[in-house]
Amino acid sequence: MAISGILVHCLTDNLHDVEQKVSSMEELTTYGIHEDQYVVAVVESPSDMIEKVVKKIGGMEGVLTVYTTYLTIEDEIDEDGNLTTNLSAEQHMKMEPKQDNR
Repeated sequence: MAISGILVHCLTDNLHDVEQKVSSMEELTTYGIHEDQYVVAVVESPSDMIEKVVKKIGGMEGVLTVYTTYLTIEDEIDEDGNLTTNLSAEQHMKMEPKQDNR
């Protein structure tokens, strides 16, 4: 599970619309508006989905950019106690080290 604090920088005219859209997303919790230009939110999402969530927010009308203020990722373990990540330890160990061809 990834947990990320974000600031969604918006055009002033779109600020409240963006806040409503962001607050309606299941993965997000909003914490109000900061300096009349940022929606403050926290994203909780599986680690392999966090980038998609941020890109979705960034594509909303009136959003200038999305700033990540912090990010923490915890290991995800299924009900059988197995680690579920995009890259298993076994796959990582099979990766070849990069060669320095100087």
